[in-house]
Amino acid sequence: MSFKLVLFICSFLETVSVTAQQNKVLKMVSEHNGPVIDVNHPDVLASRNGAGFETGQVIKLNNVYHLFVNEMFDRPHRDLRIAYWTSQDAVNWKRQSTIVESISGRSATNPKSEVWVSTVVFNEEEDAWNLFYVAYRAGDSTKGEIPGNDYAGRIWRAKSVMPGRNGIAGPYADMGIVMQPDEHSQPWEGQQAVASFFPYKAGNTWYALYDGHNHVPRGGWPTGMAFAEKLNGPWTRMPEEFNPLNVVDVFMENAVVSRLKDGRYMMVFDSFGDQEIGYSLSDDGIHWQKEIRVKVQSANKLWAGSGDHFTRTPLCAIEEEDGTFTVVYTAMKLVNGKRFYAVGKCSLTWK
Repeated sequence: MSFKLVLFICSFLETVSVTAQQNKVLKMVSEHNGPVIDVNHPDVLASRNGAGFETGQVIKLNNVYHLFVNEMFDRPHRDLRIAYWTSQDAVNWKRQSTIVESISGRSATNPKSEVWVSTVVFNEEEDAWNLFYVAYRAGDSTKGEIPGNDYAGRIWRAKSVMPGRNGIAGPYADMGIVMQPDEHSQPWEGQQAVASFFPYKAGNTWYALYDGHNHVPRGGWPTGMAFAEKLNGPWTRMPEEFNPLNVVDVFMENAVVSRLKDGRYMMVFDSFGDQEIGYSLSDDGIHWQKEIRVKVQSANKLWAGSGDHFTRTPLCAIEEEDGTFTVVYTAMKLVNGKRFYAVGKCSLTWK
């Protein structure tokens, strides 16, 4: 057999392998029986977390899982703080600290009436972790706004005080606002934007997924993209011919992006469907495929409520050494007739 023929066969087999991999879809292969952080967790009780968890990210560093998550300590989706938890196995979690507090007194003049964590990412140029979170004010009834809704989301960047990757636990110091409503806002972003912000690097450029929403008239939650040469900005919105993305037909929110071992990019996000999350793939980190949904609970182990907004936000899809993906997510369950948004965990794999 000639050398050229051997090279051709090897190249052909590699192409077939890649194509077969790309034709696979994610399926659940295992799940924890019930939530991993529930209403009766000792640290939930000690921190007086009354309504549970929503949005955030899990990072695996030095074989430890680091969870940055919103705690809804009183009213769901209203009274919030950003907390930091750790685990050796993504099942047994320990609360470590509060990272960011909202400012009490929800009003139209309080720019941090709510704080929602989006992501934590290491910035090589600063040799420090960067935490990005959204801060909202309440609606102004004198201007026809809805007092109970979120308006004028501003994306804050905070930096770890301790340099190096070991500084992930914080504390974090605010560095300033990197994106907010301004003359560059696009019509689709609506009155709530900028809502969520997840930066990631593709090639030599930083990109970020961000959400919008219009209250009056009520609209959907479209997702667009922005880009920057450096993580700390300045950030520029992609043109309106590109934004918003055509990933879902109905709903997506709070996307989390990771780079796969095969070079592709994957984002997981809050979507519709009973006990389901959505995901999308990209070859270049810019152009994304249509949504695929995947179950995160099996029929005989259901604990999350059924409904499009009761299985909430995936906080990660960490590709493990064995090829499975660890997914940690939030979902609503009823506890004595009261809603509590607990944290669940499952593993996915390509099928």
